[in-house]
Amino acid sequence: MVKVYKVSVIICTFNERDCILKALKSLKLNDIYTETEIILIDDCSTDLVTLQILNRLDKFTRIKIIRSEKNLGLSNSRNLGFINSSTEIILPLDADDELPANTLDLIYKTFIENTGIDFIVGNYYLNDVETRQINLVECTDITSNGIIDAKKLASNWKLLGTSPCKKSTWEKVRGYDLEYSYSIQDVDFWIRVIFNGFTGMYLNFPIYKWNKSSNGMNMSFDRFDMIKILDRHEDFYLLSWQRKDLYNKIFEGYYPYKQKEVINRYGRKSFFYLRPKNKIRFIVFFLVNLF
Repeated sequence: MVKVYKVSVIICTFNERDCILKALKSLKLNDIYTETEIILIDDCSTDLVTLQILNRLDKFTRIKIIRSEKNLGLSNSRNLGFINSSTEIILPLDADDELPANTLDLIYKTFIENTGIDFIVGNYYLNDVETRQINLVECTDITSNGIIDAKKLASNWKLLGTSPCKKSTWEKVRGYDLEYSYSIQDVDFWIRVIFNGFTGMYLNFPIYKWNKSSNGMNMSFDRFDMIKILDRHEDFYLLSWQRKDLYNKIFEGYYPYKQKEVINRYGRKSFFYLRPKNKIRFIVFFLVNLF
C-alpha cells in the first residue's frame, strides 16, 4: 500500500557529514512526523563520512535518497526534490540547518486553513556557528496586512530562501534556475514567484534555524550574479528604487568585469540615466573596444 503523506521535506546536502543527522532529528519534534515525506538529495558528495551516513539512511530508514550523478549545485538539488515529492506542501531544508519544534505541524495547518495562499514566510533564527550568537530575524516589516509586500521586500530583502511553498507554485515558475545554482538561486526564484502574483502569508513565528557558517552551503555569493539579478529583475527592484539609482548601480556593478557585450548593451540602454562619471566611463570603454 502506498503511503500518503501530508507534507514533504526536501533536504539538500553536499558533504555536510553529521549535520545531516541534526537536520533529520529536528523533524521528529512534530505531531505529523510519521506523515511527513523526507527526501534527501545528495549533490554528488565526495566526503566518506557523508557517503556512509547516506548509505545507512538509505538502508535502514524510510528516507528517500536521491543521488545526483554530477555536482550541479543547489538549484538542481532543489528541483530534484520538488520533482520527486508526492505532496503539494513542500518545506526545503539545507542539510546544515534545522527546523524549530512543531514547524511542520504549523506549516501544514496554515496551508490547510488558508487554501488561497501559495507560500509561507515566517521569522527565523540566525545562528552564527563561529560566534555562537543566535538572533531572531523578524519579517513583519516586509508585509502588509499579513501578506508579503513586494515593494517592501524590494528595498529590504530578508525573505528566507527556504520558505515553504506549494509544489504547484514551483511548477508554474519552472523551478530554480541552474544559472544561479552556486550562488543566489533563492533570490531569483522568489522574485519570480512574487512578481508573478503568487500570495505569501506571513506567520509571526520562527519556522527555521539557519546555522550560518563561513563554509556553509547557503553562504556562496557571486557579486556578478547579484548584478545580473538586479538587471534581470529590473521591474521588481523599480518598485522601491529610483530608475536612475538602479541603472547606475547595475552599470557600476558590471563595469569592473570589462565584459564588452554586457557593458555595451547596458551602457546603451541606461546612458541617459547614467551619472556623468559613468557616461564618461562608457564612452571611453566603447571607443577603446570599437575595433
